[in-house]
Amino acid sequence: MKFFEKGELKLLWPFYLEYLLSSLLFFAPAFMVLFLTKLNFSFTQIGILFAINPLIALIFEVPTGAIADLYGRKFSVLLGYTLEGLCMLSLFFAKSYYSVLIIFSIWGMAATFSSGSKDAWVVDQIKKENKKLVHNFFTKMQIFISFGLVFSGIIGAIFVNYFGVSIIWMIASFSYLISIILIGSLTHEDYKRRKSKINESFNKIITQSKKTISYGYKHHVLFYYLSAALLLAFIGNLTASIPWTAFLKELSFPDSYFGYMWSAMGIFSMLGPIVASKILNKGKERNFIILTFIASAIAISFILIPKEWSLALVILLFFSFLYNMGRPASEVFFHRFIPSKMRATMGSVRSMMIYIGGIFGGFFSGYLIDLIGVRYTMVLFVPLIIPVIILYLKIKEEKTENPKETSKQKL
Repeated sequence: MKFFEKGELKLLWPFYLEYLLSSLLFFAPAFMVLFLTKLNFSFTQIGILFAINPLIALIFEVPTGAIADLYGRKFSVLLGYTLEGLCMLSLFFAKSYYSVLIIFSIWGMAATFSSGSKDAWVVDQIKKENKKLVHNFFTKMQIFISFGLVFSGIIGAIFVNYFGVSIIWMIASFSYLISIILIGSLTHEDYKRRKSKINESFNKIITQSKKTISYGYKHHVLFYYLSAALLLAFIGNLTASIPWTAFLKELSFPDSYFGYMWSAMGIFSMLGPIVASKILNKGKERNFIILTFIASAIAISFILIPKEWSLALVILLFFSFLYNMGRPASEVFFHRFIPSKMRATMGSVRSMMIYIGGIFGGFFSGYLIDLIGVRYTMVLFVPLIIPVIILYLKIKEEKTENPKETSKQKL
């Protein structure tokens, strides 16, 4: 069986190469918290940085999306990549907290120019040339990104070991330059400028979002699910990059090893869904999700024990494996209750819930580390996951709604 279909590479090679190279070279997230600690920022300050980025992104998501409608997806993507690349380059030279805060804010805004616009641009191009390649594109995209991320940590470890942690931003800016060159080489875009103004696009999106939020609030299943997603996004930050870095550095984890950990996390994150697909029973997604929550809580509770980083790393990776096992089931469970005509907008609402949870979770993860220590901050996952489990238990899986009946519900 051929890996590429006829005409696929000719049409999509710039995008495939860009996904591969950008994911290989963008290993900054693996070392980001380490970089900030070396600037002598407190964990509360780091938490604010991790909160301000999604906050600004949430604010600018709609207006920057309107710019793509007015001036084209290619313009929006290239503008976003240029601004993000400049942010990465600026972080290489930044020293003061307020300069980093400003850069993180601009970074959050810049990322919204390409989010959504890039995939929409590619899909439009594919549909014009060969509609059958759409599914292939998204499958190959994930393959190239996953492959790149697994090896990016190893590359990052080598660079940090020889040049110090600040080098992550120089390489990250270079990765954006490569993306701009590859994407910019596609001179054609099947696009006609719309006559609508930004405020009209903004109002249209806001109106649709209000209807969708109202639907989610009135729908007993989606209300519980979205509430759980919001709380889970908050809780997830208590076991995310800030606590992981703080905990491992507390146990004298070598700086360059964060790259190897990043690669290991990529492998375990892929293995979780694969294992889940083998043991998950169709129609029993809710129970499976709850079991992964319970197993994850048990795993993270052992974080109080380690006195050496090797055991701590094993616990954290095992926790990551268990936590990621429930993701495919969660996707299936979510989409089961949504009418097809509302699928895209409801997905945006869920993303908004995750954004909001991440904003508060990012701040409080840093604040709590300074207040009660990193181990107790991470163990808070155990009691806080209980309300999430209760929300899922309120969803009666055996009473899945008939899609025809669901579509008839009034907004």
